[in-house]
Formats: sequence, C-alpha cells, structure tokens
Amino acid sequence: MTPTEVRMPRVAPILIALSVLVLAVGLGVALPPFARWLQDALDGTPLPVHGAINLVAGLPLGWSVPILTGLGLVAGAWLALVAVAEALRLTVADDHLEHRTDEHEGWIERSDVSAVFRDGRHLVLVTAEGRVRARLDADDLRSAELRDALVGHGWPWRDEDPYEGDYVGWVDGRPGFTETERALLRRRLRERKDAAAVAELDTELGAHDLAVRVRDDRLQVRRTTAGAEGGARGSSR
Repeated sequence: MTPTEVRMPRVAPILIALSVLVLAVGLGVALPPFARWLQDALDGTPLPVHGAINLVAGLPLGWSVPILTGLGLVAGAWLALVAVAEALRLTVADDHLEHRTDEHEGWIERSDVSAVFRDGRHLVLVTAEGRVRARLDADDLRSAELRDALVGHGWPWRDEDPYEGDYVGWVDGRPGFTETERALLRRRLRERKDAAAVAELDTELGAHDLAVRVRDDRLQVRRTTAGAEGGARGSSR
C-alpha cells in the first residue's frame, strides 16, 4: 500500500499571512488618529510627548496604510514560512512511520509500537512494555486525517491512553523514586516550556523506565511495564 502523507492543511499558512496583513491594514488606518488623540491628551499634562507619537500622528492615511500594509505582507509571509517549517510532517506506511520538521526527523518501526493515540496536541506512540517510543507535536495536523492515515495502514490506534490509570501526580519527595530519577523529574518540570530540553529529558527518563506527561501544569509520571516487571521501582538502571 502506498504510504500516506499527513501535513498541515495548505490553507493554514495562507490564513496566517492574511490575518497579519488584515491586522497591519487596520493598524495603518487606526494608528494615526489614535496617536493624535494621545498627543492631545498628553498636551494637557506635565508628561512629555514622545517623538514617535508625534511622527505617527503626523502621518496621513495615504502614507500610514501603504507603509503598514507592506510591513504586514513581509511579516505575514515570514510567519507563514516559519509555521510551515515548524509543523510536523508524517509519512505513514504499513511497516514504519517517518516524522519530520525542518530541524528534526526520525523513523519509527511499526513492530516497535503497540498503541498510538492523541494526547492533547501530541501524537504518542508507546511500546508493548509501555515505554513512550515518541511524543510528537501534532497540533497542526487534523485529528481525523491523522487517525485515518494510521488506521488505514494498520497501526494500533487508541482513542485514549491505554495507561491512563497508571499515572500519578509527582511532587518532589514522593517515595518510589531514586535520587537520580528525582533530579531528572525536577529538571523535566523546570524545563517543560523548552521543547528540545523536554525531548532530551523524556529520553533520559525512559532509560529509567519512567514515562511522564503534564496535566494542568502539573507533572504526572508512571513506571513502565519493563520497570515493573524488572523490579525496578525505586531503582536506577
């Protein structure tokens, strides 16, 4: 069966560019009158009128609209290109899955995966031992299209995390974790806004038979089956 490509909808970058352009045109129309109002309001106070306010206030619409429209075109095009570059691109085949952005790429064998599901903005693939094989930011992909591509190629799609009930809220000092694991979990919580650091820490935690996620800005963790069966609870491996 021919592999299926899953991409950001083609209309998305166009909408981004148009939104920025419309905003720029609106600013071109609204900024000079607002600057003149602000200029008049400040004239009656001891506060100085900034030179930029005077400059904008003196612009006729015949200048402000074209200038900001041009800036909007440039900014909109740039943001659209950035969105396309950062968006996840998938190639789904019967025996493997390829994932790519302009900065990262990877290959996942079908035989390594026992379940695939959406977790908020992420696509998560887990192994038979419960390890997180990959957590991909799929926020720009349509859920229905993503599901259809995976199901169509025989991937084990799940409507929810099969390990949902295994997660517990993590707080520093909770028993059952080694000092090394606690240090990694502290870093994972601290770096949760840095996607690159999160990916690296998730890999390190996976080596300790731990899977983590964030819910309501709180870290949740579970021990994978590999760790449980190996008697590794509370041990570092």
